[in-house]
Amino acid sequence: MVRVAVCVCTCDRAELLARLLAVLARVELNDLPPENVLVVVVDNRPDGTARAVCDRLAPGLPVPLRFVEEPRPGISFARNRAVAAARAWGADLVAFVDDDDVPASDWLRQLVQRQRETGADLVFGLYRLPQDLPLPGWLRNSRYFRPPNPEDLDRYGLPGWAGTYNVLISRSVLEQLTIGDGPFRAEFASSGGEDMDLFIRARAAGFTYAVAASSVVLRAWEPERMTIGGILRRSFQRAGSRVMLARAHLPREQVRRLAWGSWGKLGKALLMLPLVWNRSRLVRSLLGVTSALGELLAWSGVRYDFYLRRRG
Repeated sequence: MVRVAVCVCTCDRAELLARLLAVLARVELNDLPPENVLVVVVDNRPDGTARAVCDRLAPGLPVPLRFVEEPRPGISFARNRAVAAARAWGADLVAFVDDDDVPASDWLRQLVQRQRETGADLVFGLYRLPQDLPLPGWLRNSRYFRPPNPEDLDRYGLPGWAGTYNVLISRSVLEQLTIGDGPFRAEFASSGGEDMDLFIRARAAGFTYAVAASSVVLRAWEPERMTIGGILRRSFQRAGSRVMLARAHLPREQVRRLAWGSWGKLGKALLMLPLVWNRSRLVRSLLGVTSALGELLAWSGVRYDFYLRRRG
């Protein structure tokens, strides 16, 4: 019987962490013995609040909880700390879920079942929006709030929507792809993209992946992320991450073409701005502008420290 560690990285989100742990109290284990499942919570801003939440809610969980702290700011450091705790416990499989999301009660069972069926080293689950998400229609139509298409693939041959918000990873991947402190590379710690970097390296190393379309989490974003400013910041951050991934994994000639293409994206987006006549089109055009600017800044060598700014 395999051992499964469920890893949660949190940073100054005590209320959201409490909501997630309350949801995990109802997780469906089926044939997984409770002693073979462990919840690992990593606090990336240790100030006692996350620990207090875990101390209060751990007794209500059907499985044990291990709380650890990672004082170095950055998402890669937090994830590596979680992996270290999972491996020390003896986990065969490691699942990640975000502290601000709400997994379905059968989310973990579906991931594990798909892994058993396929033997895949990586199993990607999906997300969807809550029906009651307080999002205006003109913002809901933007690409950041569209549900993923399970058939979509990116330029690396991986699901373009894949992420550590819902994934199951084998111990072999985490052990063989460790660099320094762990499998998530430190250069992505402040900018994000550390999860896609790991997935790309895993595929290049010959590890296999599968999609668990029945494993779903609700993406319950914080209010500040459901605004024009919030999605523009996210667009800028993701653009920089794409550039970092391209530089790390694509041939030099392709990287050069992409860099020149960013100027074309910016020109096209700016030309479209005077032609917009409603809010939905305005948001789409502004996303194009911020995405191109984020790419150009990253091509120049400047890194947008998105995850460090969140701590401010």
